[in-house]
Amino acid sequence: MHNHLEINPSVYSKKINQILWLFAIVLPIVFIPLNVQFNVFIVIKGAVLFCTGVILFSLLILEKKWDKEPIIKVFLALLMCQFVSSIFAFKPLLAFIGFSSNAGRFEGFVTLFSYGILFYAAKNHMVITKKRIITFFSSLTIISLYAFIQYLECDPMVIYWHFNKMVFSTIGNQNFLGSLEVILSILALCLFLKTKKWYYGLFFTIFFATLLMSQTRSAWIGFFMVFMLIMVSVLLFNRDKIKSFGIALALIAITGLGLNALKDNVLINRSNSIKQEFEMQSEFGGSGRIAIWKMTFNIVKNHPYLGAGPENLSEALSIEQKMNVKNYYKVKKQRVDRAHNEYLHIAAVTGIPALICYLVMLFLIITKNIKFIFKDKIQTALLFGVLGYLIQAFFNISVVSVAPIFWILLGLLANTYKDPITNSEEVLAG
Repeated sequence: MHNHLEINPSVYSKKINQILWLFAIVLPIVFIPLNVQFNVFIVIKGAVLFCTGVILFSLLILEKKWDKEPIIKVFLALLMCQFVSSIFAFKPLLAFIGFSSNAGRFEGFVTLFSYGILFYAAKNHMVITKKRIITFFSSLTIISLYAFIQYLECDPMVIYWHFNKMVFSTIGNQNFLGSLEVILSILALCLFLKTKKWYYGLFFTIFFATLLMSQTRSAWIGFFMVFMLIMVSVLLFNRDKIKSFGIALALIAITGLGLNALKDNVLINRSNSIKQEFEMQSEFGGSGRIAIWKMTFNIVKNHPYLGAGPENLSEALSIEQKMNVKNYYKVKKQRVDRAHNEYLHIAAVTGIPALICYLVMLFLIITKNIKFIFKDKIQTALLFGVLGYLIQAFFNISVVSVAPIFWILLGLLANTYKDPITNSEEVLAG
């Protein structure tokens, strides 16, 4: 897959491609291993994202070639909705910058715009090769190694600095780690099924193990729903991959049973809790998500067109849902600043028109790529990887630790340009 604006990429296009790959490797891994007062994960990742966004934006301007596809027009409409929403937010400065001394997770308009730059740059300038994929996967096994250390309860950050006793690795939160690993697991699985190469099977096992160790139920749901889709496509349309699928199924069973045995049935107990959460009659079922969704939906009703503004959901809730927020804090001992459903959150902070633009963009990209399922190994992996993230997003939130990777993948998926020279199958064969 190559820059669809030009078969022979310019110097700027080559630099954009190199920066994107380096960024995709560095962002998930980097954090500050010090016992300090600020968030040692999000702060450095936010800084890396901002600097990368500035550099890429400058190179895109110097490139002087612009994509005018319908997907890009919808994407620009989304950015415009986010910009206008930031202007009329409860706290405009917080909406633009994304953080203050006591609020925000670095997802203000500056960050959202940076996601957009990554999407556009990946769509038009990112080149996939076998060597780059292996380098990317190999580098991110560092996350898995650190996660395993935490799973065995041997992490100095937890022991001496009193970090939470959970598997968060270099991402900083078990839920965010899960949302990253569901993407990586599916990417590696699809490449293994298509190529039947042992090293993709190894990467799949490592990433899937990390997904299990994160104990993130939303990510588990996302993975297994996509896994069922893959199984159906293999059984009905790609029967030549049944053997590889059987091997993958065996790897899943061995990995799950092995990790579960290491921690006295912790994974089985965690999986059983999914059913218990759905069966709860209280509004605090689903780890309190039902109560959060109800409060957030009220914000959507009050601000349907522009939302409350990026990173302003907590502000809106504290003013317009004061009693509900207090009740939630009494029960869960947590403050609410995210909807814990990316789609509802988009509507709440940037308005229903922004959500419509986002969904239309996803629809255009996904429907454009359905025909490539197991015909093109890269498009297949990208499509299922994106679907895995989108499914878990019904119960999770967007963060700077993971969202940039998703937007890069979405940009790659949006680029379906093919010709005999740049066909992704041939690029990967090199």
